Amino acid sequence: MRERVTADRLTLVSTVGRWLHLHQPVLIERGQSYWVDYETSELCIDRGNGHVTRAAGWMCR
Repeated sequence: MRERVTADRLTLVSTVGRWLHLHQPVLIERGQSYWVDYETSELCIDRGNGHVTRAAGWMCR
């Protein structure tokens, strides 16, 4: 996933696609966007208030 995806509802994420598995599940609020940083194996979440949070994971290939 290289493009940003906007959540259309409150979503609990533990896996993104088939490849990124997060260490801990993360809540993404409706309207927030997210994407995967493949270089660091992190899920990036734009919280909409000027902050981007990152959740660590690992790539399963």
